Amino acid sequence: MTDTPQAADGPADVRSAVKDCVHCGFCLPACPTYQLWGEEMDSRRGRILLMDLAGRGELPLSAEVVAHFDACLGCLACEPACPSGVQYGRLLESTRQQVERRFTQPAPQRMLRRALFAVLPHPALMRAATLGLRGLERLHLGAVV
Repeated sequence: MTDTPQAADGPADVRSAVKDCVHCGFCLPACPTYQLWGEEMDSRRGRILLMDLAGRGELPLSAEVVAHFDACLGCLACEPACPSGVQYGRLLESTRQQVERRFTQPAPQRMLRRALFAVLPHPALMRAATLGLRGLERLHLGAVV
């Protein structure tokens, strides 16, 4: 990311939100990905640091960096734990938009993302996909998928 992530409120508001994080760590116990992996960059605090570094051009938008953003569930369980009131949801949304615009995913990942975005919003398609996956599982072809 060559510039700071931009939200609907504007780049200055996002820069301010990133700077509002005091890296206190109160969000760590609330973050399911941090609890699962224990990796700082897979916590809200770590991702905010990545957003800041990438926004200032000090860190390239690499597959490794994008993986940390993608690993976030977006559950926002961390927001109530933040004493500084950092609106992480806005930051994450803005960052994900920047990633979609500026980072080229590998072909298999692009295909998977397109399929998910085509199926997930439609309950009927979800049911059909679930039935199809169950059929593959019964045929012991689940590992192929």
